[in-house]
Amino acid sequence: MSAGVSYEQVKKLKQGQTGATNVDDAIALAVELNMPLGGQQLEAANSQGAPSDLPTPAGTMIDVHDVHASAGHGALVESEYVIERLSFPPDYLDRLTRTHPRHLKIIGVKGDSMEPTLKDDDVVMLDTTKTSLDFDGLFVLRWGDALHVKRVGRASNGSVRIISDNKDNYPAIEMARSEVEVIGKVIWMGKKA
Repeated sequence: MSAGVSYEQVKKLKQGQTGATNVDDAIALAVELNMPLGGQQLEAANSQGAPSDLPTPAGTMIDVHDVHASAGHGALVESEYVIERLSFPPDYLDRLTRTHPRHLKIIGVKGDSMEPTLKDDDVVMLDTTKTSLDFDGLFVLRWGDALHVKRVGRASNGSVRIISDNKDNYPAIEMARSEVEVIGKVIWMGKKA
């Protein structure tokens, strides 16, 4: 079976021997057979000590917003609608963040200021609980009415250093912290082929 669960395990499961498999195999089998895994099935699969609050095997859905952050000179935000949802395997999402999915957003990127890291029409996932300018990293920021995806560094005078990866065309700038709003930290990038 392509789920990686042996015929013997399937046979034992059909006979009600829930101890015949582990949580990972149960989830893989449910996904392979396009079956929901929840309630009693999940409790039975968790009898080997796995957490009982696992999401369904279909994956954790993350909202994709009709918003683009500029990797250039700034993109105005006129609306923020959820236009789609992307599914992420729960174990993969757990490796990215422990933040609840309701605090995660996926938005598009426009422009070339973050090349080669991010290109025009790539997408990024933001953790909107991470809004401190006390840490360096890749963030989506708002100043004025525009959203920007940029690296953040601390400047010596207490201001914020806004850095583009395409340094030849977009030199770093310094701004007062009060002028910059952090929308979220970039924790994942989706690249266009």
